[in-house]
Amino acid sequence: MYLAKMEIQGFKTFAQKTMLLFPGAKENHHAVTCIVGPNGSGKSNLADAIRWALGEQSLKLLRGRRSEDVIFSGSAGRGRAGFAEVSLTFQNNDRSMPIDFSEVVMTRRLYRDGESAYLLNGTPTRLIDLRLLLAQANVGQQSYSVIGQGMVDHILISSPEERKAFFDDATGVRPLQLKRHETMLKLKRTYENLNEVDMLLREIEPRLKSLKRQVSRLEKREELEQELHAFQQEYYGGLWWQLQDELSSVRVRHQVIAQEIGKATAEMNVFEQKVVTMETAERAEHTPDAGLLVLQKAYQETQKKRVQLRDEEFDIQRQMELAKVRSQSNWAPLPLSKIISEVEELTKNQEIILEKLRTVKVIDELQMVEEMVTLSLKRSTTLVGRLQRPAPEDFKPDPANLSRLEAIKKERSVCEFELNRLEHELETHTKQEHAQRTELFDFQRGLREQQRNLHLLENQRNEIQIDLARLEEREHNLHREMETEMKKAAELVRNVRREKTTQGQVLFPEIQRLRYQLELIGGIDPEIVKEYEETNTRFTFLESQIADLKKAMRATEKMIDELDEKIRTQSDEAFRHINREFQRFFKILFGGGSCDLVKMTAADLKKDEDEHIALDHSLAETGQAEREQEEESIETLRKNMEKREDRIIGIDIQATPPGKKLKALNLLSGGERALTSIALISAIMAINPAPFVVLDEVDAALDEANTIRFAGILDELCKLTQFIVITHNRASMEKADVLYGVTMGEEGISHLLSIKLAEIQHLGTARH
Repeated sequence: MYLAKMEIQGFKTFAQKTMLLFPGAKENHHAVTCIVGPNGSGKSNLADAIRWALGEQSLKLLRGRRSEDVIFSGSAGRGRAGFAEVSLTFQNNDRSMPIDFSEVVMTRRLYRDGESAYLLNGTPTRLIDLRLLLAQANVGQQSYSVIGQGMVDHILISSPEERKAFFDDATGVRPLQLKRHETMLKLKRTYENLNEVDMLLREIEPRLKSLKRQVSRLEKREELEQELHAFQQEYYGGLWWQLQDELSSVRVRHQVIAQEIGKATAEMNVFEQKVVTMETAERAEHTPDAGLLVLQKAYQETQKKRVQLRDEEFDIQRQMELAKVRSQSNWAPLPLSKIISEVEELTKNQEIILEKLRTVKVIDELQMVEEMVTLSLKRSTTLVGRLQRPAPEDFKPDPANLSRLEAIKKERSVCEFELNRLEHELETHTKQEHAQRTELFDFQRGLREQQRNLHLLENQRNEIQIDLARLEEREHNLHREMETEMKKAAELVRNVRREKTTQGQVLFPEIQRLRYQLELIGGIDPEIVKEYEETNTRFTFLESQIADLKKAMRATEKMIDELDEKIRTQSDEAFRHINREFQRFFKILFGGGSCDLVKMTAADLKKDEDEHIALDHSLAETGQAEREQEEESIETLRKNMEKREDRIIGIDIQATPPGKKLKALNLLSGGERALTSIALISAIMAINPAPFVVLDEVDAALDEANTIRFAGILDELCKLTQFIVITHNRASMEKADVLYGVTMGEEGISHLLSIKLAEIQHLGTARH
């Protein structure tokens, strides 16, 4: 492959469209094209045009300050150009460029409004694709294909790190390094993605653990609730049906006693009818006895008073029984948190009392300790009372009811005594009456006997009614408690009787224990399960993403390792050959002496730094610290990147001209630096020749003798590559196959003249 043609228009001083043709290989060497002309005519603009067309972005190397500086800016007789365009035509018969074209045209165009375009055979393309294509053909933007003014010396004065980039082009590993760079970018992005996913995992994991604990507690809560419901069904079922049995029994008793009272009442009514009839007949026949009437009236009033007292006593007893049942049903255990709080307070009080006892020195202080102990004991007793379910015998009725009940009993005793006395007087009085009235008195006596029996039956009925009221109240309270504790299951328990039930004394502590455990677990939102499932699904997905990213990283790292091995092998081999050729050309140009190329590690560079460089390095370290702080979260990425960084980070050049002992390049004269640079470039061209090389006045600093040596080297190297030489030296012109002359007229526009030296030699003519 070689450069066959260049078309330039509107670029710097070349306002008009200008075309340069470069001949191909001739016999056993490539053609050499020389461009000559006076200073300021625009010769170097041709080298800049080639460099610009190859994708150069540095305005400093293009000798400009702004992008539009490469566009013809106008002159006294011509207006400025609206755009700059340079096209390079390559012959690609050997397919050095991996593209299926025998002729490849690369065009770069720039307009004054800043719009630019890159074209490949007329098709718009990206700069990165052009660079990769050129690198594969061993033509790079930063390579030695275009050696401009001052660049020869720049190779020597540049830093070891910058020099290494130049040698990477020279050893032909630039395409591999471009691939490696892209792969490293992918690896870095993968690490960053991995870090982001890892951060998400670290953010989600605590929440997932919390949700998992809550879901586990919810599952445990469900188990406890099922166990509690089972115990409650058995416990409340036993209580309910036991109570129903008692109610049935009491209702039967109440029904029986009611029948007996009805029968006794009917018999007593018969006696009363007879007594009334006989008394009426008696009053018709005899004058009534006033004393007997008084006794009978007193007896009846006393009986009424006894009935009233009995009814009042029944009401009070009924109220007391209902109050007793309500007190038992309204009892509820203290919450566990309240129990713990009370126990902690008691413990603190006991510690204070113990400390007081230890510090007591006077007997009088014991009284205060005694008061504290009393208060603590009272508080403990209260807590124990609130923790224990009250027994029926522990119920304390209302003192007013008790006092009234006691008064009623006393009044009833008085009434009973009065009734007995009146009955005795009535019997005594009847004995004194006439014998014919004996039957009436017998009936009256029988009536009183029936009244006593009815009174006893009514007392029994009242007791049964009290028991019935108490049981009905318990039934109501139990029904309410079952509805509160068991909800819908309560109806099933009330409708279906169990065959066998456990004693409530055994089940109640278990129910309390389960309630306390449920209270410790607390209420859990059912949405927690849904959130846990969603969070767990996302966590699992992120874990799988991490696994995929790690797999991709391993594959990428393997690819980088393979590229590193290939780059190292190729670079080391080419570097040895370049070093050997560098020594050979150095001796040719200097007529002796010694030189060497040395690979430098980071430790070597650090050792060779002076104070100024140390200051710059310190500033660089500061910047690096900031970057590391920004990337602090991707520590794994940095470690892996460090493992794959180039160990060789710079190239040092050592040169000792004949008769001297110095090795430092900054001690060489201007001519010696130029010769050393030419020797180095020649060595690179000899080992890894580029398809074409542009040399822009690289021999300007050489004297006549060294110019001849340079021309000899140029004649040797043209067998390997195509040369386009911009020069003022005759020795270099003599090696040219085509000679272009560049002139500039009054309009400030560069013009081109061409001469084929072969035609002059063989035909005696020249074409321009």
